[in-house]
Amino acid sequence: MRSGARLRRAALTGIGLALLCGCELFSTRDAEPPDSGRSTWNTPREPADVLDNLRSAIFERDAVNYMRSFDSRVFVFEADQVALNRDPSLAEWGYEEENAHAVRLFSEGTVPRDSALFAAFTVSDETLIGDSAEVHAHYELNAGVALTGVPHHVAGTAYFFLRMGTEGYWQVYLWKDLRTDEASTWSDFKSLVR
Repeated sequence: MRSGARLRRAALTGIGLALLCGCELFSTRDAEPPDSGRSTWNTPREPADVLDNLRSAIFERDAVNYMRSFDSRVFVFEADQVALNRDPSLAEWGYEEENAHAVRLFSEGTVPRDSALFAAFTVSDETLIGDSAEVHAHYELNAGVALTGVPHHVAGTAYFFLRMGTEGYWQVYLWKDLRTDEASTWSDFKSLVR
């Protein structure tokens, strides 16, 4: 019996201490925000930072951060001439079309999670004049696309025209695509993934 009395006394002491501590053992706790995955976006204080953000957004499949690199009021994409001849609708490519492209590209049905998706930009020339900049870069995009007829590798030269946005950071307002060899370009890719 002594053993039972000791157990009861220890249990009552433990409960009493818990109540004295003010611990809310049976109350619900605040919900934690959902895990948003990894997301890399750095304030583009220099034009080259925009290309870094584009590269990260593509790798991370983050349409929101991808679109933050473009001026939503005036952005225009100028397709290379060969792709434009094949698909004249590329002539009307603006911010909304770019957003639809990004959402489709980053969807599970376009590029499965276990497939590669990355871009590389090699800057060959950068001109900075006040709050405007022009950046020429060779690009390569590798995408393990699950869509028939879409190239998995595209390459070319991008002419990015940037300016300081209303938020105080650099944004692309014009992207000109140029075919540099017989490979498919980003223009071809955009034509097929939208």
